[in-house]
Amino acid sequence: MPRRWIAIFSLVLPVITTNLATAGERAGFIQNTINGFQQSEFEFQRSISNEPFPPMSFLSASSYSEVEFERPNGGKGQYGLDRVSAMGAVPFLLGKRDAVFAGAYLSLSDFNFSGAVEEDFKVRSVGIPVGWIRQQNPDWQYAAFVMPMGHEANLPGSDWSWQYMGGAFARYVQTDSLWWAFGLYADIQSNDEFYIPYLGASWSINERWTLSAVMPWPAIVYAPSRDLVFRLGAAPSGASWSLESGGSGDTYVNLDSWDFGIAAQYRIYSNIWIGARAGIGGLRGLRLADDSVEEPDLDLDSNAFFGVELNFRPGVQF
Repeated sequence: MPRRWIAIFSLVLPVITTNLATAGERAGFIQNTINGFQQSEFEFQRSISNEPFPPMSFLSASSYSEVEFERPNGGKGQYGLDRVSAMGAVPFLLGKRDAVFAGAYLSLSDFNFSGAVEEDFKVRSVGIPVGWIRQQNPDWQYAAFVMPMGHEANLPGSDWSWQYMGGAFARYVQTDSLWWAFGLYADIQSNDEFYIPYLGASWSINERWTLSAVMPWPAIVYAPSRDLVFRLGAAPSGASWSLESGGSGDTYVNLDSWDFGIAAQYRIYSNIWIGARAGIGGLRGLRLADDSVEEPDLDLDSNAFFGVELNFRPGVQF
């Protein structure tokens, strides 16, 4: 497993080094766009916490150690996964209370099998997130998004397969230290549909500690300063996939799974942050379907994961 983690550094670090030279210019452009919202009625981060604003763009690489799985026909094997992904989004004001955002998502997933069950393969993915957000009043905020996503595996007979993600959400800011979230997330594929409620609250205990009890991804956040933040909790895995191996070779990413671990983020320049995360990705799997069985349940062991990332977090304190 250490060699896999060393390999993931070799994938992402050259890209980070290349991009740092122009990161300031890109950050300045996006920050100027965000600054325009300060003249609007939007309330993005009314909080006493040191916790930074969520990333508007990121570049990340993750490595998952090998895990055992069993196919419906009884075959067994192990596989590991290396993944590099990037996403960026830009918001546009449509008035004092409404805005839209659009962006792009790209990733490359490298599946490495041991045993005589499957051959190694790679999956290229592209997505186009588009969304809308409205500040109804100082306390209530509404948002919705859709993201068509296509995947292409380098498998015999494989073609582009498509899935559609989306959701609608609301946030109620009760005080400067407490807000509530409500919503529904949907993931629609050709052979499966997945829906999950998004519900809970975020409580800033003080400027350093925040308890995020928003299901299905709760977390404890510790931000000792404006330049450093730690997060312990669950997050969408992105390492759980469906593979339809009955001839079509269609592949889909499943977000009905999650990783549990700790992440650290440090501000290295202006609004540019670098981070690392590690933990257990036990609640995920590779689902293999053949002509007679679709999306079978697989027995999976817990497995370790490690990742590094570079992201841009706007400095907004409206």
